[in-house]
Amino acid sequence: MDREKIYKEAVKFRRYFHQHPEVSMKEFRTQAYIVEILKQYQIAYTTYETGIIAILGEGKRCVALRADMDALWVQEDTGLSFSSENPGVMHACGHDMHMAMLLGAALFLKAREQNLGGVVKLVFQPSEEKRPGGARLLLPYVMEAPKPEAIFGQHIFPGLPVGTIGIRSGAFFASSDNIVFTVEGKGTHAAMPQMGSDPILAVTALIQFYQTIVTKFRNPLTPAVLSITSVHGGTANNVIPDRVEVKGTVRTHDNELRRHIFELIHEKSPAICDLYGCCFVPDMFWNGLPVLVNDSVLTGQVKRVGEQLPVVDKVVEMDPLTLGEDFAIYLEELPGAFWTLGVCAPETGQMSPLHNPGMSPDERAIPVGIEMLVANCLEYFSS
Repeated sequence: MDREKIYKEAVKFRRYFHQHPEVSMKEFRTQAYIVEILKQYQIAYTTYETGIIAILGEGKRCVALRADMDALWVQEDTGLSFSSENPGVMHACGHDMHMAMLLGAALFLKAREQNLGGVVKLVFQPSEEKRPGGARLLLPYVMEAPKPEAIFGQHIFPGLPVGTIGIRSGAFFASSDNIVFTVEGKGTHAAMPQMGSDPILAVTALIQFYQTIVTKFRNPLTPAVLSITSVHGGTANNVIPDRVEVKGTVRTHDNELRRHIFELIHEKSPAICDLYGCCFVPDMFWNGLPVLVNDSVLTGQVKRVGEQLPVVDKVVEMDPLTLGEDFAIYLEELPGAFWTLGVCAPETGQMSPLHNPGMSPDERAIPVGIEMLVANCLEYFSS
């Protein structure tokens, strides 16, 4: 099968995935479609929950390539002829593109199976969007024999034009953890506050303290974000409630700082709440993702490969991103590299961002993504 035919097949795959999106751990139809393609091209596979690991090639060396599968709870507003047929669910993060490009790479590699120089594991991972994440589900199986020596992955990026690859050595994507807790007090009439203890006041003090964590308890040269995004408590204007529920997020590019932030939250929060006669009740901390850290040697390889590919216009050094990505889980166990793939039409220079109802990547990026996956796999085996 020649290149152009594979590119066209990959576009067909992408449009199917986009039209039939499924949320985390519900990717049953998506899995079945991928399995049918793998069967058609006689590529061996094993399913794990709604995920798939396919294997081709032979030899002592092994490389893994990964794509995520799940969609988001977003109502699509793109006007595409192949828009989502699942109301309220959309591939607004580009995982439809990721799967299609990995399948396209699989067809390339299958045609060269006898001369690959090693084994390729094709990892179709569910539940990237939902914590604790599908990477933790599949990691034990990815690590089974033959164990990969390296892993590669990519993510579409609306901030870059088609033909551009973005990458960074070391810390690239941020850690991503949830803050979820409840403050319990004693409800009372708002006109008689002395009869109770006000959890809203305690939460206010907590939020103020949390902001000092990122301003006064860290090196200012180390990026970090702590945002409280949801505060729910009370139902009436004249009633102090019994409890307030709070949610937020923490992002950083330093795993040691990540640990220290949550140590401070656990250590100081109960005492702050006690000042107001309230109780701090934590929920799930440390339920997120570590920093995504690219291997320096493999990052160099990705740069060289990209600069040599005809479909790539340029490779750019990216600034650290505050986005979270569970590919970081694999990189805690394996050396690897993760890059961003430009999907913005160069003619306009504008497109909707990730997780937006209007997010519509340019399909001209599909050949670029396929070639990057294939070329980095082959380059690794030849080194």
